[in-house]
Amino acid sequence: MSNNTQKLPILEEVEFQEKKLLTFSIIDKYQYFNKRKASDMTDCGQRLQFGLYENILTLEHQKKLEEMYTCKDRFCAFCNWRRARKLAIQSYEVLKAIESEKNVRYIFATFTLKNCPISDLNKTIKHMNKSFERMSQRDRFKNSILGFVRALEIPPQKYKNTEKFNYEFVHPHFHCLFVVPTNYFKTTNNLYIKQEEWIQLWADALRVDYLPSVDIRIIKSSSEADPIAKAVAETIKYPLKTVDLKDMPINLFQELTIQMKSKRALAFGGI
Repeated sequence: MSNNTQKLPILEEVEFQEKKLLTFSIIDKYQYFNKRKASDMTDCGQRLQFGLYENILTLEHQKKLEEMYTCKDRFCAFCNWRRARKLAIQSYEVLKAIESEKNVRYIFATFTLKNCPISDLNKTIKHMNKSFERMSQRDRFKNSILGFVRALEIPPQKYKNTEKFNYEFVHPHFHCLFVVPTNYFKTTNNLYIKQEEWIQLWADALRVDYLPSVDIRIIKSSSEADPIAKAVAETIKYPLKTVDLKDMPINLFQELTIQMKSKRALAFGGI
């Protein structure tokens, strides 16, 4: 609370109904194999405590969330929404601190590999993590990339040319925010990595006999948007965004929870 605000009595409210509604289908699935998680998710976000603040200069009132019980489940849309907001703020502050010391630019990259059965997801993620580590240890990578944020996304596989999912398979991939020096794009410095080279670097790291899909995009600054905010928004949203699992069979959802146990969705490296 800053000097120009004063605290008024605490309010208790139930909000964020849109996110809460998205958890109902997950709660129903948990009821079949983990009633404790079902109960925790049911209670998640039901009781919120807000402080009401008054600006002494403008007399405007603002609410600030001060206390709330959350289940912290990986598949809770409500918790993921809260977590994404927190991570976005933290990441933004880190990138701002880097920019205060160095002249940098940002690249957004997506690294994919072939889809896998949901029963192989755990070992596939381990393979992806190890492969990314191998790629990041290459001199080509270390000479060009100052730091990174790496986000894992695991959506169900879509049937071709439809919006329907084949829940027996998943499409794991990495979304990465790379921090690069401002002279990265000058060809005379031999720092710039073309998309074709990224594909080969990733294929070599994966140790596969096919060329995986790699998408590289430059995050450009504009007069209308903060490039750091844009970079953070593009990266943080993926591992925590809500995937519609209401039609996923219960046995496959249970397998998904087993495969994703103790798996980190975000990783940071370099500066």
